[in-house]
Amino acid sequence: MNSKNSSNNNKRHDQKLNNLFVYGTLQHGKSRNYILKDLSYEKTILPDYKKVEPQTLGFPFIIQEEGSIVEGEVYFKVPDSLLERIDAIENEGVLYHRLLVKVKTIKEKEVEAFVYYPSEDLIKSYLEVSE
Repeated sequence: MNSKNSSNNNKRHDQKLNNLFVYGTLQHGKSRNYILKDLSYEKTILPDYKKVEPQTLGFPFIIQEEGSIVEGEVYFKVPDSLLERIDAIENEGVLYHRLLVKVKTIKEKEVEAFVYYPSEDLIKSYLEVSE
């Protein structure tokens, strides 16, 4: 009976491990990278997106643009609990939405990863300022 209970306890502690593509303050050497510092990562590109850095905001975001690329990093095996923490920092659901995309590593390997994509309001505010 004890072995069954410990087996159930182990299942409760198992988390799904995810990949996360970052292109701004979460990158190696940037202000919020301490959150990901213990995870392995690789330099990557995100095809058909463009990184914009509005001076009025003080932080970058990406928009879809065919033929463009965003350089960044993919972090491997990010636990759900850490993604939830980053969701809170990135104001997921309001300022950003976490989407699943395909990125390419420098070794030309295609990898699925989450990325934080700006909300419609954030994109609109950027377009209004840039016009």
